Amino acid sequence: VRPVHSGTATLKDATSEAIRQDWVTNVESTHYILGSVAGPHPYPMMVREFHAVIGKETRKQAMEKWGGKPDVLVACVGGGSNAMGLFHEFVDDADVRLIGVEAAGFGLESGKHAATLTKGDVGVLHGAMCYLLQDDDDGQIVEPHSISAGLDYPGVGPEHSFLKDIGRAEYYSVTDDEALEGIESIDLIFFFFVIFVKHSAFLLLMIFVS
Repeated sequence: VRPVHSGTATLKDATSEAIRQDWVTNVESTHYILGSVAGPHPYPMMVREFHAVIGKETRKQAMEKWGGKPDVLVACVGGGSNAMGLFHEFVDDADVRLIGVEAAGFGLESGKHAATLTKGDVGVLHGAMCYLLQDDDDGQIVEPHSISAGLDYPGVGPEHSFLKDIGRAEYYSVTDDEALEGIESIDLIFFFFVIFVKHSAFLLLMIFVS
């Protein structure tokens, strides 16, 4: 494991370093793969297939539990691998709603968020055309913010961008404060701990249920 200290030392910087310092520099001896559905083809598709077990298991359990499909699927979206692993199995099931939840940080108008699909524009990041956070002047990447270390990526998987454009998936956002409220509600009601990166999606699910 090689830690990355450049930039904000987050997923974006780790990805940039892996591509620039290792893969491109030593292409004959280095194999590259990203842990999210971002980056150049065919890596988003590869990671999607690796994560597809999530959706397949969801379909299997739904059939076993109530003999049908889920009505709504909700998942957090940073780069989008977990959400795509869940969504892909159901993309062709038009009666199943696909809902992704992004990190709104301090608020969508604060400039301190990671809501790429909600507030971003189309551009190219790490070899993929997708929605991303960039400034209006010369397209430089805007540093994202989220209280969750797993959601602060300034881009998103190209397939999520496609699902947004064709209207197949819906994307919403939850602020840091709302996510913290979700943690308190979940822990209070269910008395168990859920890893933080999922809480944004859980909060939106609670809103829909209520």
